[in-house]
Amino acid sequence: MPSASSPADFSAAPPRSPVYLEPEALERACQMERLRRSGPGGQNRNKVETAVRFRHPATGIVGEATARRYQGENREIALERLRVEIALTVRTPVPASLVPPADDNLGALEDLKRQSDAATNARASFRWFARLQGGKIRVAPTSFDYAILVSEFFDVFEANDENLSATAAALETTASQIVRFLGAVPKCLEELNRRRARRGLTRLKS
Repeated sequence: MPSASSPADFSAAPPRSPVYLEPEALERACQMERLRRSGPGGQNRNKVETAVRFRHPATGIVGEATARRYQGENREIALERLRVEIALTVRTPVPASLVPPADDNLGALEDLKRQSDAATNARASFRWFARLQGGKIRVAPTSFDYAILVSEFFDVFEANDENLSATAAALETTASQIVRFLGAVPKCLEELNRRRARRGLTRLKS
């Protein structure tokens, strides 16, 4: 799957998980299998091993593509699917903002509130904010950055106790923008809805 932006655009972003690896580096870190799978091609179907599966040994995560006739196309798609799976699976703790020293004149309840407010102010990297324009998340699902932003969203989502409104505020956007952003790849929105269902919350649609 072609990328709309190069990973070099944000080369200073600190790596948190394999999702930050450039495609070549991630591919080197994986085991690749060539497979025979049904797909388009008529009489040529299954005559050659054009399907591709990548397995990332460090995490056990797999990405596979079978539908394209040419192995090179399946290879790109499989690698990007692997990155999305990593984004949805591998979590990295996000540090909360530093809590200012408590004022001696503040009561214990006020001090606890300050601690709570700081804990819900977990932020993503500058990569996320570079993609914001007027609160809107401007990134195509074919972009190298898309899986990274998905990963950062779920990192911050967990840091905010899976509260979507608090997460949106920390990421300087809105819940509806996040739903639209995740909905560009249905599997990503499905992960959000899976977590919501676990808490008895309604499903969201993009």
